[in-house]
Amino acid sequence: MAGFGDNRSGGTSTALSNLSKFGTRYEDLLLKNSKAIGFIESQLASRTQSNGNNELLKFSMALADTTSQLRTKAIAFFQLDYSVKRERLRDIASNGEIEFILDTIADDMVVYSDENRFCHANDLTGKIMFQGSNKTERLNYQDNIVKKYQSTFEEMYNTWGFAEGIAAWQYSYQFLIEGHLSFEIIYDNPEKPKKIIGFKELDPASIAPQLNKDAKGKMYLQWTQYDPSTGGTRTLSDSQVIYISYANHFKTKRISFVERLIRSFNLLRVLEHSKVIWHVMNAPIRLQTKVPTGSKSFQKAQEDVKEFMNLLKEDVFFNGDTGELTVDGKPNILFYKNYVTPVNDRGEGISIEALSYPGPNLSNSELLGYFTKKLKMDSKIPYSRWEGQSGMGAFTLNAEGITREEVRYQKFIKRLRSAFSELMVKPWHLQMCLDFPSLKDDYKFKNAIGINYHNDNVFEEMKENELEAKRIASFTAKKGVLRDDGTPYFSTEYLIRKELRMTNDEIEANKKWFEMEQDVIIKGNEAAAAGMAATGGAAPMATAGEAEGGGGETIEGGETGAAGSL
Repeated sequence: MAGFGDNRSGGTSTALSNLSKFGTRYEDLLLKNSKAIGFIESQLASRTQSNGNNELLKFSMALADTTSQLRTKAIAFFQLDYSVKRERLRDIASNGEIEFILDTIADDMVVYSDENRFCHANDLTGKIMFQGSNKTERLNYQDNIVKKYQSTFEEMYNTWGFAEGIAAWQYSYQFLIEGHLSFEIIYDNPEKPKKIIGFKELDPASIAPQLNKDAKGKMYLQWTQYDPSTGGTRTLSDSQVIYISYANHFKTKRISFVERLIRSFNLLRVLEHSKVIWHVMNAPIRLQTKVPTGSKSFQKAQEDVKEFMNLLKEDVFFNGDTGELTVDGKPNILFYKNYVTPVNDRGEGISIEALSYPGPNLSNSELLGYFTKKLKMDSKIPYSRWEGQSGMGAFTLNAEGITREEVRYQKFIKRLRSAFSELMVKPWHLQMCLDFPSLKDDYKFKNAIGINYHNDNVFEEMKENELEAKRIASFTAKKGVLRDDGTPYFSTEYLIRKELRMTNDEIEANKKWFEMEQDVIIKGNEAAAAGMAATGGAAPMATAGEAEGGGGETIEGGETGAAGSL
């Protein structure tokens, strides 16, 4: 098996095991203090024949029911028929109707900009725990973190190779079909890791999570990979594995998005086949010709029948390649033909009748349209995205034109993106912890780290902009309400929280931006004063705009400097 030749060690390094514990909660206190039997724990216990006294095995099963990252993930290894299902899902996904649905959803999940980017880093300003005894040290610490935060994101994006092609789109497409994706995170030195240098795709059906104990008795998560060719196993630390899944196997039987389309697609396909067969069977014209033979011998009667067959025979041929239709080898079609048949003295003559073909009438497409509508409904794609009477659905920029199905579809895309984001976020967080070990206990940083996807669907944005405009209008109107003595009736802080609905984090971030602007103004004034003092003139006071533009300091979202240049 590729990749196993250069690494014969069955275990994992201590450094990578310790890295797996950064910001995790897989300790004895969490699992031992739980007294109940969880849903997933019960399911796994009923399926395993291992020793019931194995403490680590019991904790491993209980782990999926606690507040861990595995709680919302399905593990392909525990789905005994996953490998068979995966091949079936790949076959289903190769059909044109399913391909159109997958292309549409993958295109909405991963939207590339003109620079071939599908995402960018979240703003980290004000979202980390400050380190330092004074303001200068705290700003320096924040400046170093934010700068490294941005550069590490660029490194991870480049390490994945996302900037060189459509790999992110292809992984999202594969994720929709198979429901599971897993990768190995490769470090420069497994014993003393300093840098993540690459990734390798793994078979999700070959790895399973389990717990292990370190020298101090603390438990941590690791993964065991099973080699089907040799029967051997490999142990990987959780810091070496990225694992994402579409659904939780213990909450739903569906393992991927494509699986929800199988029923409606198969029904549609059966009906299409029936309709094709009906048209094929009813397209030929079947004639029955009765030739009276009287008392003639069988051989003479046969000759008469063949004679009339040759008289009435027409050779109709359609060339599927060129689209040409010929009758008896001639391209001209006779629109009128007269058949003359004899009748004897007993009234016996040749009778030509059309054979009726009994069966259901499938000439209309109402039933086919019904099952097509079912497939559209199961796809979650809004009906406006499908073909209409005058082509594809219309694209509008009016917020009032947003339908509920469009809103639901955007929520569905956000759920898919939330799971898919781990491909970038997990190695990004691990690299930051390697560079700044103090971040391992910074819960604010772990919650803040993330990516913002590029989006070409402006419906949600237009809706938010319209809501914000109405909130500002309401804020302004209430701010103008005065008491009898001319003072404002409503508190500004109250209106900010009630009408503008700003969260505490947004309010704090806004205050920090104000503080940074003031720092820029002060430094601009000090620089101007120093310059004027050198020339013997008076120093003008710098305004915020002058300090930002002319003072050489720039305030931009994403970069934070010790001097306030964020």
